[in-house]
Amino acid sequence: MITYFESTGQVVPVTVIGFREGNIVTQVKTDATDGYNTVQLGYRRVRDKKLTKPEMGYLEKSGVIPLRHLQEFRLESVEGFEPNQKLELEELFKEGDFVDVSGTTIGKGFQSYLFISVLGF
Repeated sequence: MITYFESTGQVVPVTVIGFREGNIVTQVKTDATDGYNTVQLGYRRVRDKKLTKPEMGYLEKSGVIPLRHLQEFRLESVEGFEPNQKLELEELFKEGDFVDVSGTTIGKGFQSYLFISVLGF
């Protein structure tokens, strides 16, 4: 989250979404072949040495460059997606679109109380 100030002085909280190198469709699963619709995306390009031989073989079979992370996303329809298709940010989102963002954090327990007690409050 960051704070964005408009020209009128109004404060708008925004979440910045970053796209790293990659974002390539590595596999498309359909109802007919697998029983459900998913698109598998790969992102964050790495050197060949950073991946295992099975990972490299899987990506070479798809004809994709070496990518660190692979993630499947379930969709209603997978029309328009093909293996080795690069996704562009401008094609997916336009200015003013709303997206749901979620994150995970590491549980910190009572860290805030410990910080306060150290300062003597």
